[in-house]
Amino acid sequence: MNICEFGAVLNYVGQVAINFHNSSTLSLYVVCLLEHFFFWRLAVQWPSIMRTWHSVEQLFLRVPYRFYGEYRMKRRIYIVCSVVMLSALAEHCLLLTNSFHLSNMERTQCKINVTYLESIYRWERPHLYIILPYHMWMLPFLEWINETIAYPRSFTDCFIMCIGIGLAARFHQLYRRIAAVHRKVMPAVFWTEVREHYLALKRLVRLLDAAIAPLVLLAFGNNMSFICFQLFNSFKNIGVDFMVMLAFWYSLVFAVMRTLLTIFVASSINDIERKIVTALRDVPSRAWSIEVQRFSEQLGHDMTALSGSGFFYLTRSLVLAMGTTIITYELMISDVINQGGIRQKTQYCREF
Repeated sequence: MNICEFGAVLNYVGQVAINFHNSSTLSLYVVCLLEHFFFWRLAVQWPSIMRTWHSVEQLFLRVPYRFYGEYRMKRRIYIVCSVVMLSALAEHCLLLTNSFHLSNMERTQCKINVTYLESIYRWERPHLYIILPYHMWMLPFLEWINETIAYPRSFTDCFIMCIGIGLAARFHQLYRRIAAVHRKVMPAVFWTEVREHYLALKRLVRLLDAAIAPLVLLAFGNNMSFICFQLFNSFKNIGVDFMVMLAFWYSLVFAVMRTLLTIFVASSINDIERKIVTALRDVPSRAWSIEVQRFSEQLGHDMTALSGSGFFYLTRSLVLAMGTTIITYELMISDVINQGGIRQKTQYCREF
């Protein structure tokens, strides 16, 4: 049904000509369809991925690692998923209420002789309105399609965070085991075992990174474009009524906070690895051995983090990179604003 509606959107854009605003509708459907496709593809691979993950986790469910399991993975996953998905539900309800409000304003301002429910259909689905007449039974069905479009963005971020929490929990156990022998002289067999367990985790990270890299790239690309698009719209939304302002700013703030949360949670893998590097530097010289040397070299060899197909890595430095991009974008569009290129929107009449 998403593909069929995407066809209707293409037809609509072809009739009214593409512009900055209806291009966002196109990108919404493209991103949604790609997310569905990538998740279906991942689902095919998931059993083999879980078998590998299960075999690695068995190492960390035994002594001595089970004494270092204070990361509380389950609680973190429950909190992250509950906060993000409930916030996404609130966003969806606000945007839906805003659509009802705007469609009614269009109906009253433009004196359109249609019922209230038909005005909602006309406002929400202009691409369908020109080819399908209104019927009341369509509204619940279209709302269901709305949800399949609205939630993948938040669900993808949740999924990335859950993967990050699951991997970080095991790296944290490894770090706690090394920290427990801080400045102590340990035999070479200890460092051999720790190094082998680290390499098992490293292989697991690479496996998962290869599997979810397209989702990471799509999620962050979409989040960045959505934030920039909303910042552009923020200038024309200044001075509009309360409902429009509330829905708009909640959506923008939620997108920013969700993106930041995803970065900070997923970057915990890299953060813990850096703690392991620091712990190795404190190994006494009399305890330094070939195994410690090999372990140290392997830690510093390459990046241990989830990535967006190698274009970027989910580390804390990504926050600065994204922040710089957004500030640059703001400076560019502020010049357009100063030239009077954007006007506040107070009229809601549209031509079909």
